[in-house]
Amino acid sequence: MLSGMIREVSIAFLSLPKQGELERLPFFAQRTTGNPHYFDISESGGRLLLHFLTVNKKTSEDPEYLFPKSTEEINDLLAEYGLLRDDLWNFVTLQGMVAYYQGEIHPVWNAAVQTRTVLNVPMKELAKLETIKPASGRMVWIVENSSVASTIMDAVPDAAVVCTHGQLRAASWRLLDKLAEEECTLFYSGDLDPEGVQIADRLKKRYQEKLVLWRMDPLAYESSLSNEDIAGRIAKLDGVSSEEWKDVVMMMREKKKAGYQEALVDVLIEDIKQA
Repeated sequence: MLSGMIREVSIAFLSLPKQGELERLPFFAQRTTGNPHYFDISESGGRLLLHFLTVNKKTSEDPEYLFPKSTEEINDLLAEYGLLRDDLWNFVTLQGMVAYYQGEIHPVWNAAVQTRTVLNVPMKELAKLETIKPASGRMVWIVENSSVASTIMDAVPDAAVVCTHGQLRAASWRLLDKLAEEECTLFYSGDLDPEGVQIADRLKKRYQEKLVLWRMDPLAYESSLSNEDIAGRIAKLDGVSSEEWKDVVMMMREKKKAGYQEALVDVLIEDIKQA
């Protein structure tokens, strides 16, 4: 029975949606196994598929990646491989952008720009779009935390701003991939704690010269220091080896305190206004 299940999952793994394409998990299961419930997470086949995807991600992209435990983590892993389990709750927050659908500007996105409206866009809608780009220029300002993003959006309502709400979910990756395709410059600012540096490092590795680490240097760390002790989490920085992080990581190891971007919000706003 186990050998048969491994064979089924192996065949399905080789039949994953092509890059950029999306398929709902039950339909993928029906197509590859004949049973739409074969890859339900409560079933052995679903758990085995997650193991396949986890091992592939660890060996090809992120050696530090751990097996997903929460529903959100599971959904995000599946979505990275083009499989949708929840395409409504998986969303990204943005303003100041236009999207194209069937060769024309999407009227909802266009109206949002005209009325300076912030959008929460679910994966379900992102999957339909051909192109996404700033309504003006080629600069996109991406922040980790919602309170910071909201304050920035109030201050510069015409700027192209994205909020990822912490760890990037599949909808955020989808949006940023689309923006990178349009040769946009992505400015990313996050917390200067171990988790924040991990997120930023992963983004930098993915988008390379298209992504600029925004106010994530030693001066920003000094300016945003809090009293929160990160000694118990400092080992997470072991996997951050890029020379770009050397000075910041050294300071974080010395001080063992977190730096939060809320302390930098005025500087971030001024950067956008001066750009």
